Amino acid sequence: MAKIHLICGFMGFGKTTVAKELEQKLPAVRFTIDEMTSQLYSKELPDNKYREAYKRVDALIWQLAEQVIKTGTDVVFDYGFWSKEVRKKVYNKAKAITPDVVFHQVTCDIKTARQRLEAQALIDDENLEFQNTRFDINLALYEPIDPSEGYEVIVHKS
Repeated sequence: MAKIHLICGFMGFGKTTVAKELEQKLPAVRFTIDEMTSQLYSKELPDNKYREAYKRVDALIWQLAEQVIKTGTDVVFDYGFWSKEVRKKVYNKAKAITPDVVFHQVTCDIKTARQRLEAQALIDDENLEFQNTRFDINLALYEPIDPSEGYEVIVHKS
């Protein structure tokens, strides 16, 4: 039976690297929400427009993922799933598609994650001060998977 792999981790932790490795190793079809959203829409969208675009891309990804699972191929969701509440919702949504669902918790020290994002901001010619502020604000929202959540979890140290 095909499996859904849910990648969990904070900004700069290496989620997409792990997702790409799984895509090759399993094999699987990988859906990286940030990549798809920025390919279909401008990275420069204001927050409210970006959220609308993100929702549309998310709905499309879930439709495609269900079709892929029906072919017997694994799917990797490279999203982040930062909160317990979001993980519970996505887990239930995934279980409605296939009984085989696993989280992959990507871990990394905060200093390394920040350095990775700063390096990427320089490559992408983004505002470094804005990226650091965004990092700090979002870090307060991030909740790593807790064993009490009861999910099957594979940990990846990056």
